[in-house]
Amino acid sequence: MAERAQGGRKTRPYNTRFMDTNNLVASGSQGGRKTRPHITVRAETYDIAIVGAGPAGSSAAQAAAQRGAKVLLIDRRQRIGVPVRCAELVPQWISRYADFSSRCVLQTVETMVTHLPDGTSVEMRGPGYMLDRSLFDKELVASAILSGAKIFTETKAIGLSSEGIIVERGSKHQIVKAKVIIGGDGVHSTVARWVEFPRAKTIVALQYEVVNPGPQNHVDIFFHEEYEGGYAWFFPKGRTANVGMGVIPAKTSLLSKLMDNFFHRLLDAKKLPGIDIIGKTSGSIPCEKPRQTVFGNILLVGDAAGHAHPITGGGIFNAVIGGQIAGRIAAETVERGDLRYLENYEIEWREIFGKTLTYAAQKRHFLEENWTKPGIDFVDLIRRTWVGFKEYYEDRRESALQG
Repeated sequence: MAERAQGGRKTRPYNTRFMDTNNLVASGSQGGRKTRPHITVRAETYDIAIVGAGPAGSSAAQAAAQRGAKVLLIDRRQRIGVPVRCAELVPQWISRYADFSSRCVLQTVETMVTHLPDGTSVEMRGPGYMLDRSLFDKELVASAILSGAKIFTETKAIGLSSEGIIVERGSKHQIVKAKVIIGGDGVHSTVARWVEFPRAKTIVALQYEVVNPGPQNHVDIFFHEEYEGGYAWFFPKGRTANVGMGVIPAKTSLLSKLMDNFFHRLLDAKKLPGIDIIGKTSGSIPCEKPRQTVFGNILLVGDAAGHAHPITGGGIFNAVIGGQIAGRIAAETVERGDLRYLENYEIEWREIFGKTLTYAAQKRHFLEENWTKPGIDFVDLIRRTWVGFKEYYEDRRESALQG
């Protein structure tokens, strides 16, 4: 089998011949032995089946349905939008792309203040929204359904067949026939595993929702040598605030203790009068350079594709844009009857935000490589690798001039 060069390394092209349904092995097991699913129902035929009803999957479903494609959106959760594993901050530009009501916006923010351990801070303009992410996701799904898409909740995608995908609904397994499959099922994507997509490089995050004592129209970012490879944040959203931290996976066991220390710093700085926790969440965030996202008749979108920003961790904006591109291209592919047209999805998202992700991935590599080096000027390192400082962009300008 021929090899394809990608990002400086050779990768094996995806084999588009799917497994025969009769030979499919389920992911579950009994007594240590893998078991074959009992397929009892054959579902309808769809042009496009989308796994994952987050911002990427829902945006893809709406875009495809608006172009006349027959679309099925699948999600394993009982309730769309929960649990929320997100800091909920998005740029205000998202309102140009996503269809959501003002009820999804808990508050607006105008600036971002970055705090360094030497006591200095820098404020930069950064108009954004603090979302009610649960409601936001529900409204995106509603828009997709109103555009003509159908949704299956409490439905788990468990494998591929020669005709489409195998799903588990209750005690039954179904074949969902589909010409194009879109994986928008998050950083630990099942669809990505089907196509042997390499395990994503990630940051691990822990976040608490706390009672917010007073209003503020900015978000706070905090850096410290202890928060290796990441940062801490205070994001106000009216009467509550999201307070969290992300670090490299090697520091996962220390994350709870680091968060306790961060809360004490917030108390000492009079940012909070007390710690009143009303919610807690955790998860992983992809933080890597862009990779291949088209595999035969399968596309990956959002966190499943690794489209979060490798430095900030923000992913909703790219998820919405990438999902819309994927849905439109998938619908046009079905209309044309030529799967090769799906390659246009990768071409388009790379043109729109691929260079930004690639540059940020380079910055992350530099950041992690130098974080613990003896004698490193930590403040200078952060200024060169965080989007809130002008130094972050200097290398990009130099690269452009050299190019």
